Parts: sequence; structure tokens; C-alpha cells
Amino acid sequence: MLVSDLRVIRWDFRMDDEKLENILKIEDEEINRKLSKNGVEKRIVLRTCNRLELYYDVNVDLNNEDFQNAEFIQGENAIRHILRVSAGLESMSVGENEILRQIKDALEVAMKSGRSNKFLSMIFNRAIKLGKEIREKTAISHGKVSIPSIMVEQMSMRGFVTGKKIGVIGTGKMAATIVKYLIKEPKAEITIFGRNDEAGMELAQLFGVKFKRNLDMGDIISQCDSIVTATSSKTPLVMRAGLEGIKKKMLFIDISNPKNIEDYFTNSMVELINLEAANNIMNENRKRKENDIVVAENMIDAEMLKIYSKIAESEIEDYISNIYGRGREVLINEIDKCISAINNGHSLESSLEAMGNSVINKILAPQTLVLKRMVREKKTETIREFLNSSRNLINDDSAPDHEDQTESQNQQDQNHRLYQTL
Repeated sequence: MLVSDLRVIRWDFRMDDEKLENILKIEDEEINRKLSKNGVEKRIVLRTCNRLELYYDVNVDLNNEDFQNAEFIQGENAIRHILRVSAGLESMSVGENEILRQIKDALEVAMKSGRSNKFLSMIFNRAIKLGKEIREKTAISHGKVSIPSIMVEQMSMRGFVTGKKIGVIGTGKMAATIVKYLIKEPKAEITIFGRNDEAGMELAQLFGVKFKRNLDMGDIISQCDSIVTATSSKTPLVMRAGLEGIKKKMLFIDISNPKNIEDYFTNSMVELINLEAANNIMNENRKRKENDIVVAENMIDAEMLKIYSKIAESEIEDYISNIYGRGREVLINEIDKCISAINNGHSLESSLEAMGNSVINKILAPQTLVLKRMVREKKTETIREFLNSSRNLINDDSAPDHEDQTESQNQQDQNHRLYQTL
């Protein structure tokens, strides 16, 4: 597997809001259907509230009508990208922790469905491990780093938490995270609103808050001082006209994508903070963490070298395995020819000599051609390094180190097992 094989198709919060909203409306089932249709069977789908990324490792160009408005990343940049995503450097709020769980969940879904493979799993596992290490060794995740925690902080700063009636619309993971932060605030009266009785009651019991099976926005607005929307609704829940008709001071927080609350309304009594309006907060957060970002990027550089080494080691193991497999096939065929020649009256000595020459030529010919090609391509430094190492290994006066001795013994064991199968 080559570094250049990893590919990413990306849509995220940096793109036009309307285009991103349309992309995020597409269900995973449809995404997987399109990937399969285009010949991509092994893939990992990473989805968040403002991101959709598709990872795969086959040489297939998906820059077509099935994947419009996407950014395409390949090779070293693709590997570096997933490491940056895991570190929280590609998040709207730098250093946020939720992305680590989302990457882990995406990998688990792909593995359970048989859609991951050894290479993709290795890259994602290393990204998860590095993300944890960066958070342990830097302060990049200190303070308010997740979008829910930042939004609750904004609510508190504006006086819409303590002693206030707060409505949280939604019963999914993002709604649960918002409630988790809200219950830490003093004297907040929290009610979860939604249509899913089972999920709503479960969250209410978990956090000790109320649940009402209700999505009548006029009724909800009349009951609450502030409202947080966190649903996967494909259409807005709170319309512009509804906001302009409000007669009391209210704060709306919209952390949904697509947007749950229409913006560009006219009503001085109502304030709306959505993901778009939160950009300034996120930029300030990034500025405060510039030094930690540098450290994280250096750790990513170091991890890239480790990944190169791991991939090269895997490629060499596969190559050596192929050489031994090819050698076994050649040897079996030449033994059959040797026996046939002897049975047809050729001498044992001439038959064995012919067999030996043929085995040597057929096994070494591909490697010889590669070396000659490298000479023609002026890759002389690489050839010199290879030849010097080879001479040292076959020089009787050169004592191999422990690692070389182990490798040599492993090769001898493989040869011994090979002859036992003949």
C-alpha cells in the first residue's frame, strides 16, 4: 500500500452554507450507494454537524456528478488531513474533543460493515492515538473548545441561563451534549422538546430534566426564555415571521446543520447565534492557541514519518513474501522439468545444472532488470546504498548485528519449510 493511495472527498463548514446544507441532507445509505456504484467498496464515512468526509484507498477518480462541490485530497496531504482532523486543527473550534469520538465511531461502523481494510484501519487508529497524545501534551483542548460548550458560555454571558427557562429542541447526540453543559449551570430550568418519546425520556432521566413531546414552535417559544435547536431536520423549525412576531426578550442558539432557525429577521428583542455567527468566537479561540497549534503540527510531522516507515515496512514484507512465493513456484516447476529430463535419458549432472541455472535466472531476472532501469534513471545514490549493504551482508568478515542475524535465521527457516513442502 502506497502513501499516494489514500484519497479524501471533503465538504465542511468552509464552503458555501447552502451547498453544505444540501450535502449534509444526503443520508449515509445514499452516500454508500454512490461510492459502490463508482467502484469504491472499502471506505470510511466521517460525518459531523458541519463536515462530511469520505476516505478510500483505490485509484478511482470520483470527481464527477455524484460528488459535486467537493474538495479532493490525495496521498501525503490526505494522510496529513486525517491527522489534523483528529488533532482538532480542522475543526471550527480548534482543539474540540468531540471529533475524536466521531472518528472512532466512523471507523467502528466501517469495520462492522466490512467496509474498512487493513490500510484504512491503520491510518484511522494512528490518527485517534495521535489526537489523544496531542491533547495530553498541549493545552489545545483546554477551556471551552466544543461548539456546545461555547454556545452555553455565550448564553450564560448574556444572562439566559441562571434562573431561566431553556428549551432544547432535539433528542440526538448534539442535544444531549448541550443539556450536559446546561445542567452544570445554577438554577436553569431545562426542558427537552421532540417527537421521539423513547429518546426524549431517556435523555430526561439521564440528566434529570423535563421532556415534552411537542414541536409546536409557537407554544415552545411562549414557554421559554431561550431556545437551543439541535436537530437533523432538513427544513427550518423556526421561521423568520415567527421570530419577528416575538414580543419578549429571547435568545436563540442554532447548532444544527442544516439550519433550524431562519436568519436575517428584524426584531431587536430577539438575538440569534448560529454556527455562522459563531465564526468570530472560533477565530479568537484559534488565536489564543497559536503556540499549541505549532506543537501539534510538529507532532503531526513526526507521526507522518512513522506512518511512512510503517507503510514501507508493510510493502517490503509483501514484496519479500512475493519473492519467496515466486521462488517456490519456479523451484517446483524446475524440479518437475529436471525429473522429466532424467526420465528421458539426460544425465543427472546436466539435468541438475540446467535446473540450477534456470532457477537462478528466473528468480533474479526481475531484480536485475529493476537495477538496470534504476541506473538508466540516474538513481545512483540509491543503488550504491543497496550494493554496499548487500556486499556487507555477503562478506564473510562482516559480522551481522542481532537484527540481521534474526532476519537471516527467519529466511533460513522459510527455506527449510519450503523444502519440506516439496
